[in-house]
Amino acid sequence: LAYLQVGVPQYRVSKMVENGGDILDAYGIVNVISPSGLPVRAIVGINPDPIMMVAVRCNDVAASRAFYEKLGMVESVYPYCRPNEGKGDFEPPQPKNSVYLSYTPNCMGVLLLPTKKNLFGGQNKVPINPAVGRLNVVYTPSTGADDSGEDVPKITDPSGVSIQFRSVDKFENEIKATMAKPVTS
Repeated sequence: LAYLQVGVPQYRVSKMVENGGDILDAYGIVNVISPSGLPVRAIVGINPDPIMMVAVRCNDVAASRAFYEKLGMVESVYPYCRPNEGKGDFEPPQPKNSVYLSYTPNCMGVLLLPTKKNLFGGQNKVPINPAVGRLNVVYTPSTGADDSGEDVPKITDPSGVSIQFRSVDKFENEIKATMAKPVTS
């Protein structure tokens, strides 16, 4: 996983630092490593879904694209959260040779990024980010579908990213079970 990109109406770098974030750079956008090790790119702006995309480094963009298309994603217009659409200092343009895929135009998607060339002209291998165990694709089951069984097994994309399909109900129950309980005095 290269980063999670979010579009937010505002942010405070001091709060990111106060909460354990490691600021990599902050000129127009903020690239920060969360306390859990997740790289996050924050952009001030408005987007229909604040979580804009998950950016994934790929050994082979074409193979990864075919994989995600088999999961029902389609190439979509790269999302921007500012009106200048990547032509200013405060939001970068779509990375060169990348492909943006999503299920619908107004939901978060996956940005497939090519790996960078190494000093000898060959491709670097994609490192697996230990902060992310898997990507959950959360869905609403069809009307009348049985949601009592097991989730669809985990699958792995061509670059080693583990993916699991989770129904909305199961995902919400997992979130509730793992949320920190408020401290009462």
